[in-house]
Amino acid sequence: MARETFQSELDGLISDVISLGRDVTGTLEKMVGAMDGCNAEVAASEVGVDSSYKARGQRIESECMILQLRQAPVARDLRLIYCAMNLTNHIVRSGTLAEHICQAITETADHDHDDDLEEAITEMARTARNIFRQGLDIFESRDIDRARDLQAADDKVDLLYSEALNLIANPPESGAGTPEWRMRAALMVHYLERIADHGVDIGGLTVFLITGERIQDAMEQYMNRDLQEDE
Repeated sequence: MARETFQSELDGLISDVISLGRDVTGTLEKMVGAMDGCNAEVAASEVGVDSSYKARGQRIESECMILQLRQAPVARDLRLIYCAMNLTNHIVRSGTLAEHICQAITETADHDHDDDLEEAITEMARTARNIFRQGLDIFESRDIDRARDLQAADDKVDLLYSEALNLIANPPESGAGTPEWRMRAALMVHYLERIADHGVDIGGLTVFLITGERIQDAMEQYMNRDLQEDE
């Protein structure tokens, strides 16, 4: 009976984490929609969500700690709780970054923009959103084969990141946008690159949850370090 209760609590914990992830995905959707339609009102609707995401994240982390202390979970359960805590961290951080981007969109709505740079950032936003959403889907379905493919999608973000930085560093003679907007654009590019990284890391957590690969890698590195010190 105790085990059944514990399993029910674990299931509820993961459900709460996924629900938080879906809400952050919704913020990312609105972020992209605001960029696509140059709609500052849509972006403004997401300003302030960060505090809610952080509060929910703290509650989830507290529940993780309570489960560990009260139930003395076995190794498999500990791995799930560890992944839940790390997944929550990736989700909350992504929500924070998305809110920063929405705030930047809102505060520079009346500024002149560089069309080429704006197009690169918008495409980067779509790709980062897709990676985050796929990472969450992968964790929920435990599909480690798809997790290994996420890196290829992240490579596209890296290319767009380089393209955007080049456009920021080498503005056109005309139509470059206001200095304030270009400064915010540089921040948005960085935030989007981090959101994509969080999505990839969520996929990596799935691999660790199912296979424990990260532990094996850590042990191998530890053993190699000892051998090198002996030499």
